[in-house]
Amino acid sequence: LLLSASAGLGWLLLRHGWTLKGTEQVVVLGKTGISPELVSSIGQFNFPQPLLEIDPSGLENRLRSNLPVQSARVSRQVLPARLEITLVGKTPVARGIRQTPRGREEGMIDADGQWIQPNPAAPTLTPTTAITVEGWALEHRAVIAELLGQQQRFNKDLKRIVVLPDGAISLRCNKLGRVDLGNDVSLLPQQIDAIAELHQTLPPNLMQTTGTVIDLSNPERPEIQLPVKPAEKQPALKGQP
Repeated sequence: LLLSASAGLGWLLLRHGWTLKGTEQVVVLGKTGISPELVSSIGQFNFPQPLLEIDPSGLENRLRSNLPVQSARVSRQVLPARLEITLVGKTPVARGIRQTPRGREEGMIDADGQWIQPNPAAPTLTPTTAITVEGWALEHRAVIAELLGQQQRFNKDLKRIVVLPDGAISLRCNKLGRVDLGNDVSLLPQQIDAIAELHQTLPPNLMQTTGTVIDLSNPERPEIQLPVKPAEKQPALKGQP
């Protein structure tokens, strides 16, 4: 009888004694600006929420999937009853565009080429560059990260990275125009060297020509295609229409 009574009292203590009564017992640590209310919403808390019914590992996965954070650590404190969440935010480097089964989706990209899924309820993040990555896919993450890390060698000229459906990479630059790299990622180091060399050697008037296309699929033999100027209309001879 005493054993049953002790077990019953223990269950009541666990079920009702260690309970989160509201978001004031949800403590969010880290400089992310993410609120306890947003964490509680993602965790699907139903206040009063029994503390021991919260799965820390499951909540960590939910937070990483639904917030622009690179890590989340959840711990339950019983005296006093509260939930501590430590978040480390991601720093976006570029804006991102990708195709999903639901259609076109916009987000951001960090320095490692990882996709950052924005949450409308979270603080707005601003990328550190004006670059846009179009056609992001997980299998191209390493190439994207390498290109984003070459801003100094590109003379901060890069404004867009385009990943085509066949995996080919094409760059859009303010001065160089369009630079096609092809889909042989093993050539990327030589292609980056070639782009840096072109910035130093191309005449300024050529670099500023609208519609210029530079083919670096073979970095040892770069090809530059200039836009074809329309032929000037010759004045009609006298007596001819």
